[in-house]
This record gives sequence, C-alpha cells and structure tokens, in this order.
Amino acid sequence: MKYVYLFIIYTLGLVVSSLGLALIIRSGLGVGPGDSIAVGISRHTPITVGNVMIIAFVILLLVNAWLERKRPQFESLLPIIIRGRSLDIFLYGPLDQATFEAWWSQWGIFTLGLVATAVGIAVYLRTPFPRIPLDHFMMIMNEKTKRSKSSVRIATESGMALIGFLLGAPVGIGTLIVALLLGPFIQTAYQGARPIAAIWSTSKKNQRKKA
Repeated sequence: MKYVYLFIIYTLGLVVSSLGLALIIRSGLGVGPGDSIAVGISRHTPITVGNVMIIAFVILLLVNAWLERKRPQFESLLPIIIRGRSLDIFLYGPLDQATFEAWWSQWGIFTLGLVATAVGIAVYLRTPFPRIPLDHFMMIMNEKTKRSKSSVRIATESGMALIGFLLGAPVGIGTLIVALLLGPFIQTAYQGARPIAAIWSTSKKNQRKKA
C-alpha cells in the first residue's frame, strides 16, 4: 500500500512541477532555461512545448545511459510522458489565454511558478520511482563532479538558457532568476521532503523483515 501512496506523491510532484513551469512561461518575465529550448523549437515548428520536451528527454535518456555506461532507463518514459502531457494541458488549457500585464501580477505568478517547480521536483525526487532524464542528468553530474545539486543545476541551466536564446525563446530576467535560484530552492525543498524518503525506507525495512 505504501508503494501506492508513494506513486501518488510521485505523480503529484511531477504535475506540480509542470504547473510551475507553465506559470513561469506565462508570467512574461522569461522562460526557464531548460524550457527555453523547448519553447524556442516550438516557435519554429508546429510541435507543442510539451511534445518537444518529450522528444528532448528521450534523447537525454540515451545520453545518460552513455554517461553511466548502463542500459537506457526506459522506465523513465513514464515521468517523461507525465511531465510533457501535463505541461501541455496547463499551457494550452487553463493558462492558454492567461495574460499578466501588471508588474505585480507578473512577479506574483512567476514566484508561485518558481516555488511550485522546486517543490514538485524535490517531492518526486524523494520517491523511488524513475526520474526525468534532466533531473537524473543533474544527479549524474553531481556525483561525477562532487559538486552540490544547486551548483550543478546553475551551470547546466545557464548553458541551456544560451541555447534557448539563440533559438529565439523569450529569455529575460526571469530566466536568469530561475537559473540562479531554482537549484537552491530545490535543495531546500529536498531537505524538507525527508518524510517522503522515510516512507520509502520504512517500506524497505519491512520487506527485509518479511524476507
């Protein structure tokens, strides 16, 4: 039963992070670094932002396998599809016609999006289920470079923001803020999500006792 609870938490974390990404995109202050590439490509093609993300994540899944010298984690297709589809639902559904012109509404929506993205990512990372390839890539680089999660995220997202800018995505002050603060926010939220990891560890201990 605990696996069911953990999977619900896992799915909610992914959906909440997608909502956060959608809010950041719609705030008008600049898209997130990773999203800037998907938004830039979607502007030049008929493919939605979420579908571009799905394609990019599948490619990154193969890159991760090469870096780790392991088989591709095809089970990661689950969070890839959840993230891409839920992002499109928010972007082209409830938030499709949303416009925020007043500065306070833009910053309010942006801040809410930043917090939701960090909390959603931290929550789902605390579960034992497959990770989004980008987040798994961050963990790989964290292990290989011995750097903190926040510093690895800052470096990676800064590079992605540059690519997004070259693709014509709306890279602005919000993009810089996401690149600098999302990593530390995830680190903080990750520590706060320890009770979720406790559910997983308790479940493993019970399995060992039964064995």
